[in-house]
Amino acid sequence: MKWWRYFLLVACTFTSLAFAQDPTEGGVLDPETPENITIPDLPAANVRHGVMGVWVRPDPRQDTYTLMDSLKKEGFTDVFVEAFYHGMTIYPSAIAPMRPELTGRDLLNEYVEAAARTGLRLHAWLEVFYWAPPKQYGVSGGLLEEHPEWETLNSKGVRSSDTGLHMGFADPAIYEVRKTVYDLSTELAENYPNVGLHLDYLRYPSKDDFGYNPVAVKIFQDQTGTKAGVTNMKWYAFRQDVLAQAAAGMSRAYHQAGGQGLVTAAVNAYYPLYKPETQQVWTKWQGVDVFIPMAYSTNLTALKVLGYTLRTRSKKPIWMGLQVGPEYPGLTSQMNVLRPQGFSNFVVFGRR
Repeated sequence: MKWWRYFLLVACTFTSLAFAQDPTEGGVLDPETPENITIPDLPAANVRHGVMGVWVRPDPRQDTYTLMDSLKKEGFTDVFVEAFYHGMTIYPSAIAPMRPELTGRDLLNEYVEAAARTGLRLHAWLEVFYWAPPKQYGVSGGLLEEHPEWETLNSKGVRSSDTGLHMGFADPAIYEVRKTVYDLSTELAENYPNVGLHLDYLRYPSKDDFGYNPVAVKIFQDQTGTKAGVTNMKWYAFRQDVLAQAAAGMSRAYHQAGGQGLVTAAVNAYYPLYKPETQQVWTKWQGVDVFIPMAYSTNLTALKVLGYTLRTRSKKPIWMGLQVGPEYPGLTSQMNVLRPQGFSNFVVFGRR
């Protein structure tokens, strides 16, 4: 993205907050849609301390109990297993295609059983609007392939899978897209009621200005009487409200269907100074019990400063998302920097 467009996006993001509507007061969408209902906060997250979570992409070749037992011995308390990614599920679903390599299995239920044996808490990790990986990975058969008309476009009409990071995103302003993820939330709660709901990629793509699917643009223009564009503050507020309503709608669907776990969300720790084009103003979201900012930093001083910033940004509980690996400080060092600020719950990405 050109520098002038980046700075314009940052400036417009701050300004658009003044235009953003409270999603519980009608929002920007049809007031009869279910995501516009106030959701009470749950107290469970506020009294939970000492969480050590880990994000896990399931390997069908790996015995689930062996993995979960090893995670337990390493000191983890919560496991976020990738249950919907690339537009496909790891369990039999009536809503989305199932990953073809898992035909005949219910891998999520295998994790449920292993979690029960080991005493670990389990969360179903959903890549909410990221439905197709870059084409060079050769992955096919996901929801975006079934519904290419739902893909989000940039301002020039180019699909998200053909520009930027080439990641295929569904456009969240299209009601059928949101209805799909609401139905996924319902399905998970009905079949796995004790598994938490973890929201990831609840945003627009990065590296360009997206949201210009013709259906989305028409909804916006019909409601505001203005043209969607990079200089229109209402256009930013509209997309931010869409994401807030999606978060609330998924939480409501999950709890109405009997879901007993926490609703958590992985979010951008640096917003709005980094990746402002994603429109992820997560501090406005309702229905999310815990936010997990992905505070991936190779510098401990920067991580410390980021911790201070995040504490003042959110009224909801925060579990810090930390990355481990060759380029990053040790996990213990990262946690020790953050603990004096009051952080006691962490989720780890990059564990091998």
